[in-house]
Amino acid sequence: MLTATEYRAGTVSPRVQRAFARNVQLPPLERLTLAKLLLESVLSDTQREEADWMALGLEAFQHDWDNDEDAIYDNWQAHYDLTTR
Repeated sequence: MLTATEYRAGTVSPRVQRAFARNVQLPPLERLTLAKLLLESVLSDTQREEADWMALGLEAFQHDWDNDEDAIYDNWQAHYDLTTR
C-alpha cells in the first residue's frame, strides 16, 4: 500500500505520482468513489483470470475423462453387471 511518505519519497512512477497529486485535490467522497472503482477493476480482472484458468482446467479434465480408452467405464454398472437401486 502506498503511504504518503512513499509518495513523497518518489518510490512510485511519475505517472502514479501525477495521478495521485490530481486525485488528492478531490473532495473525500469523490476520492472514496475513485478508490472503490479502482479496487473493483483490479478484483474483477483477478476474478476473470481465475475463471479463465478454471475453464482451461475443466476443458483439459473433460478431454482426459471423455476418451475411447475409458469408454467402457462410462457405463460401469452394466459392465460389472450391477442393477441400480
